[in-house]
Amino acid sequence: MKDGMTTGAIVARLARLMLERASGVRRDVVFALCFELAAIGFAAAAPVLLKLTVDGLAGGAPAPVPLTLCIAGFVIALAGTNAIAAAKLVFTMRIVDALARRLTIGAAGARLPELARGGGNDSTKLQSDLERLPFSLQIVVDGVLWRAAPLSMQMLISLAVLAALIPLRYAVLLAAILAAYGVATIAGAKQFNTAAKSANAQAAAQGQTIGDILRNARRVVFSGAIPHELTTIAETAARRRAANERVARLIAGTAMRQFAVLATGITTLLFLCAKDVAAGTLTPGDFVLVQAYAFRLALPLGGFGYIMRQAGPALANIGETLAINAPTTTHSKYPAPAPSGPAEIVLDNVGFRYGDKWIIRNASARIPAGAFAVIFGPNGAGKSTLAQIIAGLIEPHEGAVTIGGACLSQIAPDQRHRFAFYAPQSTGLFNRTLRDNALYPPTRVSEDDLAALLQEWRFYADGRPVDLDLAIGEQGAKLSGGQIQKLELARISGVPAPIIILDEITAALDRTSEARTIADLKNRFQNRTTLILITHSIRMATSADLAVNFENGHLKYGAPNSFMDSPTSGSDNCIPVSEPSSPE
Repeated sequence: MKDGMTTGAIVARLARLMLERASGVRRDVVFALCFELAAIGFAAAAPVLLKLTVDGLAGGAPAPVPLTLCIAGFVIALAGTNAIAAAKLVFTMRIVDALARRLTIGAAGARLPELARGGGNDSTKLQSDLERLPFSLQIVVDGVLWRAAPLSMQMLISLAVLAALIPLRYAVLLAAILAAYGVATIAGAKQFNTAAKSANAQAAAQGQTIGDILRNARRVVFSGAIPHELTTIAETAARRRAANERVARLIAGTAMRQFAVLATGITTLLFLCAKDVAAGTLTPGDFVLVQAYAFRLALPLGGFGYIMRQAGPALANIGETLAINAPTTTHSKYPAPAPSGPAEIVLDNVGFRYGDKWIIRNASARIPAGAFAVIFGPNGAGKSTLAQIIAGLIEPHEGAVTIGGACLSQIAPDQRHRFAFYAPQSTGLFNRTLRDNALYPPTRVSEDDLAALLQEWRFYADGRPVDLDLAIGEQGAKLSGGQIQKLELARISGVPAPIIILDEITAALDRTSEARTIADLKNRFQNRTTLILITHSIRMATSADLAVNFENGHLKYGAPNSFMDSPTSGSDNCIPVSEPSSPE
């Protein structure tokens, strides 16, 4: 299991979650246990009632009332077991749903920040794990938790009744048969668990591959690579099939060993019992009691063994999800107060490296509150990395960032979005409508304002009205790059934040559209937000209050109008400006 979690540790963790007040299923657990205890009682009583009935009939003319009570009790106990199991399923489903909801929310909450920061975690595998989680919990909760302890209790009660009503040797022999069955089951458990984890990994890999191909359908088709990707899918399917076949072979081998134990053991038990009945040392009712207990224990035990084998992939799935759930899913109890208006930004000797290579070094700058600042530089210079450091999404390896007088490192990561709103270069859109995406939190833009902005910014080149109910497809597949950016900029226009950082979010716009949208945003945010635009284009710097040139890992800044005097004025190239004075 992932992170060294054993089967016992996973089952114990689930049991603790079920009993925690926050789970909200304590009552369901109690009701399910009550039904299970009733089922155990019925299962133990039915063979005894059958024995009494048979002995009464063998003894001549039985009393009608006791005989009727025994028969009725046997039928009720036999049929009641199924009714109880059905009633218990209602509470089991509630428990499974509650656990699945809690673990899914916890895993998503733990992984979303890492996925947003490019932490290397694959969202497709996480999605596959979470999709399989409810079924895995059903297998483990209903099949393992609700059957392991109850079946053990049922076995102990049955053996105790046998020892009390007939010679002890039969109870001992039946106990030996059940123990041998357990040994046969455990013998292949280690191999099976290893194979189950491999099958689980191959299933996740196949889902990851298919999801990756489907998300990049345009790249596949436009590259003429359909045969290549179909071959890739076939290869992953073959690896999954091989892993599943190994699991199936192990299941078959274990089942054959279990069959051999039960067939040999129960045949021997009933043969000895029949001999004693013929010799007159046991009654026919005793024979019925022994065979009833033997089969009532052997058959559930066989089913339980099957469930345990099926539980291998389920336990692996649950173990991985439990390992994901971490304290990072909780939020700060006492959020740090964010600035009520535009905030000043101070970079103090900030440095950041990838491996041994420094991307940013000794970066110092001061951006006044309420300013419109443009940070420009060549592609690949590390501007996006700097923007994410300012937003608190990435921790610098040296130096510090201060926002509104508060050191960013002292602000809990889940609270930093209240200080700086970061709009990434690549806009992610949901497969929902224009309205749903444009009004996505934390924007406060009204629907009327949204429609007016999109109309003013010529969302459609022919100027036709914008249909806010339009479903845009996965990642905005039905929109152009410029439309996606206009939609996101319209959303950002209503975002209340002390600082807003636009990371090359206008790159897909033509010059006229870019100038218009930035001018509109600058007017909207004036005196209430510090606006930062990250770009590779020098022309955008000329309209800023403050321009910062980022090149070779260092910052240089000065008055934007100084660019107009440069020999490279009007081009999209970066030019050096004067060194800043050290921040006070």
